[in-house]
Amino acid sequence: MTARERGWWWRCAGAGLITLAISYYFGEIPNIEGCAADAGEASIGSIIAFELVRSPAEVAALFGAEPCTANFLAAMRHATWVDALGFIPAYTAFLICGLIALRNYGGSLSGIGIAAVAAAAIFDQIEGFWLFSIMADLPGSQGEINWLIPAVRAKFLLLGVGAIAIGVLLTRRRGLGFLFGPIIALGGMMGAALIADDRYIGLTVQGSAIAWLALFIAALVYAIAGMKLRTIASGDEIEDKTEKAEDAAAGP
Repeated sequence: MTARERGWWWRCAGAGLITLAISYYFGEIPNIEGCAADAGEASIGSIIAFELVRSPAEVAALFGAEPCTANFLAAMRHATWVDALGFIPAYTAFLICGLIALRNYGGSLSGIGIAAVAAAAIFDQIEGFWLFSIMADLPGSQGEINWLIPAVRAKFLLLGVGAIAIGVLLTRRRGLGFLFGPIIALGGMMGAALIADDRYIGLTVQGSAIAWLALFIAALVYAIAGMKLRTIASGDEIEDKTEKAEDAAAGP
């Protein structure tokens, strides 16, 4: 592993830490649980539920009646700003840094992954625009929701493609890449499941969580592990040492 590659793994791990921290923070926002009785078993469920609405009636049900509506509206606006200014830039850097770190194992696939993640971030910002528009005049219009629907699903699909690319590239490494790669690729495939049907949103959320957590752990291993673990995780170092020993034995 080159110093340049390890540097990108450091960046990946740092951005991943921020991404995971913000993911946790979303669930801790006061009043983010939503006003509907079935808004979600976890606090984060209400955010996903809002993203997946298909009609003003669903928005009205999610935001309920006063006094819950005002509190939930304030919480959701806050969450949407955190998403736009913090979470989207963080996960974009997280995934793209991982793809850049792996570009020596497939430049074209790395490029496809980078393009997919960048496009997903754009769709996520478009999603946020329409969420703000809906919140400006609850329960929003069907026209606004019709723009929201494809943006949300394209985001999850493209993030799944990015994770799959990372997983495949990791399998081309030696050692620990064979462990992390399949896990991340499988998580990416699960993350893209929403494109088939809204019923798969649970699978999508779980898959994304699995892929991103596995990538974060992999980045930490490649970035900060000791020399012995770095040798296990990067078989190219073994090759380099072997080649140097052979050159020294051959003489000038």
